[in-house]
Amino acid sequence: MKPKFSSKSFIMDSGERYCHMIDANSGEPVFHPNLYVTTQIRNNSLSFSTVSAAVSNLVIFMRFLSRRNIDLEERIRTRRFFAEHELDALRDFTQLRFKRVSRIKLPADSMFTLEELEESEGTVENGTQYSRLTTIALYFEWLVGSVLINPSFEDTEMVKRIVEQIKTRRPKKKGRNETDAVKSLNDDELDKLFEVLKLDSEFNPFTEEVRRRNRLMILLMYHLGIRRGELLNLRISDIDMNSNQLSIVRRPDDRFDSRVYEPNVKTLERTHPIKDSLVEEIQQYIVVDRRKVKIARRHAFLFVTHKKGPTYGNPISISGYNKVIGLVREVAPLLYRFTGHKLRHSWNDMFSERMDNMDIPYTEEKQEQIRSYLMGWSPGSGTAATYNKRFIKKEAGKASLAMQSNIGVRQPKGISDEE
Repeated sequence: MKPKFSSKSFIMDSGERYCHMIDANSGEPVFHPNLYVTTQIRNNSLSFSTVSAAVSNLVIFMRFLSRRNIDLEERIRTRRFFAEHELDALRDFTQLRFKRVSRIKLPADSMFTLEELEESEGTVENGTQYSRLTTIALYFEWLVGSVLINPSFEDTEMVKRIVEQIKTRRPKKKGRNETDAVKSLNDDELDKLFEVLKLDSEFNPFTEEVRRRNRLMILLMYHLGIRRGELLNLRISDIDMNSNQLSIVRRPDDRFDSRVYEPNVKTLERTHPIKDSLVEEIQQYIVVDRRKVKIARRHAFLFVTHKKGPTYGNPISISGYNKVIGLVREVAPLLYRFTGHKLRHSWNDMFSERMDNMDIPYTEEKQEQIRSYLMGWSPGSGTAATYNKRFIKKEAGKASLAMQSNIGVRQPKGISDEE
């Protein structure tokens, strides 16, 4: 029986989240891919999400090798490596998106295996394929060094060429902030969003028991510009109701967090002042809705799962959060492009407008310092400056249109409407 490669995530006793590759048929770990992930990624203190992504990328690679009956270690020992057409096939394979069929129960007399039933459903984004091929290139280079004893100069040069050939097959990947796509929500979209989220709205897509929770999650992201991981990591103790302050605290590998895919605070710790109305929203959720979920008293995470089932009372998961966002996106055509992260961009737009409209505006340097603190960015990282430039570009566009408002009313000499 051919191995069926898949990834498995778990929580160690220390609270560390980890992910490794297994043969789903036997349940046994796959040696070399896991050795690579442990020594080259995990032991370099890279995040769980980086480990998980690397394992997922290598699962794709191992499936490719299995389907083409390639024994990579034997190829390395015999110096045959990859042919050109195989690298082209690898490029095409890493572009595919595969259906999840691992939970399908086949009849005992089925003539097919799950792997044989697995079919692609379109293609992945360029960034995903880029990541897959990058991981594969690095793993191949490492594996040759682990398997091949006393490689010759010719061996080393051949491996370098193959690594480069794999990398050259990666799609073009747009760099961060290179796109001019609108990232924030406009006024009409925001008005519609908060109309839908009213507790008594006929358009509210949520059940009564989670309406207040879901509204509060979106309010916090909108008013504070916090990330998804920061939101889902909030504990009741992080909120000082007396001084109206909310703290963003880093808790990597929290052993008290039951979620395998632990939402992480990616940015720096900081404290946000919060207005009275927002404190009242938080208090209402805790006192009216959260307290009804008695099992949630076992932990201090603010947002919990209200639906009865195995995760009832647990901190809301990333997939639970995604479901909330997905339902909002489907409730009205105007919200079709809504995501939680767009609220972070909207916050930055509002911050820029507030700074620009001050009677005595702060210097650009001071604005960057304030923005960096509230967003949790390292001072001098350049991220805050990017938002300043984006705002300047937006205002420049407005100014240009305003200057064109006299078109048709006043024309330069020599230009007439008939021309």
